[in-house]
Amino acid sequence: MNIQEYLRSGRLITDGAMGTYYEKKYGDRDPFPERENLAHPERIREIHIEYLRAGARLLRTNTFALSPVFFPDEKERLDGLRAGYAVAESAIRDFRAESGCEEEIFIAADFGPVGENDEQSAAEVLDDYRRMCDVFLECGAQVFVFESQRDDKYLGTLAEYIKSKCPQAFVLVQFTFDRSGYTRAGLSVRRINERVAQPAMAAVDAYGYNCGVEAGHLLQLLEAQQPYCDKYLSALPNAGYPLSLRGKTIYTENERYFVEKSVKIAALGVDIIGGCCGTTPGYIADLAEALSQVPREKKDIAPLPATDQATVIHTQDVSECGSDGTAHVGVAERLFLEPEQLDRKPVIVEMDPPFNGDITKVCAGAKLLAAAGVDLLTLSDSPMARARMDAGALAARLIRETGIPVMPHIACRDRNIIGLRGLLLAEHMNDIRQLLIVTGDPVARDARGTISGVFDMNSIRLMEYVSHMNEELYADDPLHMGGALNYHGANPDGIIRRMEKKIEAGCEYFLTQPIYSDSDIERIAYIKEAIRGRAKIFCGIMPLVSYKNAMFIHHEMAGITIPEEILCQYDPQMSRADAQAVAVKISLELADKLKDIADGYYFMTPFNRADLICEIIAGLHQTT
Repeated sequence: MNIQEYLRSGRLITDGAMGTYYEKKYGDRDPFPERENLAHPERIREIHIEYLRAGARLLRTNTFALSPVFFPDEKERLDGLRAGYAVAESAIRDFRAESGCEEEIFIAADFGPVGENDEQSAAEVLDDYRRMCDVFLECGAQVFVFESQRDDKYLGTLAEYIKSKCPQAFVLVQFTFDRSGYTRAGLSVRRINERVAQPAMAAVDAYGYNCGVEAGHLLQLLEAQQPYCDKYLSALPNAGYPLSLRGKTIYTENERYFVEKSVKIAALGVDIIGGCCGTTPGYIADLAEALSQVPREKKDIAPLPATDQATVIHTQDVSECGSDGTAHVGVAERLFLEPEQLDRKPVIVEMDPPFNGDITKVCAGAKLLAAAGVDLLTLSDSPMARARMDAGALAARLIRETGIPVMPHIACRDRNIIGLRGLLLAEHMNDIRQLLIVTGDPVARDARGTISGVFDMNSIRLMEYVSHMNEELYADDPLHMGGALNYHGANPDGIIRRMEKKIEAGCEYFLTQPIYSDSDIERIAYIKEAIRGRAKIFCGIMPLVSYKNAMFIHHEMAGITIPEEILCQYDPQMSRADAQAVAVKISLELADKLKDIADGYYFMTPFNRADLICEIIAGLHQTT
């Protein structure tokens, strides 16, 4: 009997946790018990057997973390996969020998979250996982489980690959949610239900939910959303929420509560059920006994929504005014119009929030810039990892006071996913619709140990997250995303590949680092040709306000080189007015050189000297 036949006749009970139970049983704090497949296979085999004795009839191989993210050495990774499958096979043989059990028992080739690093393309990620699938197929695997997924980006393609090699294979994909009902990529239970019903996931046989939440919360999430397709449904909740005590992760002993809620979960039409973090063989034994008295009900399938809102039109303009009547948009329209539709190029101007609580200068500057016809203000988020006033809060204040749209930068350095989601909800509530999303400068070396960089996400991951929030919450009034373009670096094609990842994640335009030289302009032209209109490029111009300022930028700012023909125009003895005149002249010359390349201009305001930028903008208007 194969697993499909088994599921047509009855509910399938899986094992429980491996990692947390291994730590509890053996006191080993190695974050990767997958190493024990080779080092101490007898320990892993014994845990498998305990779960079989408890009534589990689907064993997941001890291979959850054996991915390129955690095990970059391919030989170590693939050897661990083979050993993990062999240990599960030996556990079943030993269990049958001791118990005489003749029931069907299935082994699932287990994968943790399918991830990637910034340097990998989607094709490279898929190649890695195809080789891992090949190893399991060589071992004889016919059941594949992809656990704790944050999104479905690669799952349909991998399921198709597995089925192409083994048509009778069974593929289960499971997603992990937080207590608010969202994955780490920002997908809700409803959105997952919709996505697994799409043709791209046709090769997936079953889907469900594991980890993240305990049984009570998972029950609430499932009761609120019916499935949209007739795929088999799985549920593997955690035992509870953990407590960290003296370096150990501790879960409350709550088998009775877990079983009570899991039985209610099963009654919703769940076909495959077991446990995740914190569960033990005791949990599975009690669950198996309780479920023996609960018939499996056929689940009702809700109709798929008539329109698939998964595709968001990012160039859609937003409402005409904010909650207080301020005209906060129209900016999206100007930023995304084609050149022939514009009387002049759009202008974005960056200002820095203050280090203290005095916003007098930045407010005055914003009013000057609004009067000068700037299309969008942008506020940096503690650049160089030096604390400044919160960019989002200041942006909301400037919108109210000036009526000009403001785009705060959001850095991934200082907030975890919970904080980032809360921030994004607040930005939208405050009539902010444009975001510049950056990974963020790292904490200075001398501050490490006292200041922690969070980096739960990088800029690409956060852009994907915002795109999912647009799908879920703001389809009619989306957040628009820009990204930073560091065009320096030895490999322009590598820069382009990263840009393409950002575009795929939802990035609509890029703001470049300051441009000064002809070689910089040539690099930007090369990059723009490569992305072929898929995103706008706003070329960065940072005026140099003095000889000292020019020398500092040239010698102290990594990756920025100022040509001698610009440096020689500054003199240590020149007056502020003379230096400003030179800054205006050079900025206008650069803008003229960039006019056939730039989709718009991005001016960085030195020391928040808005009057200087206004003078440059006036010069631009005179020439157009």
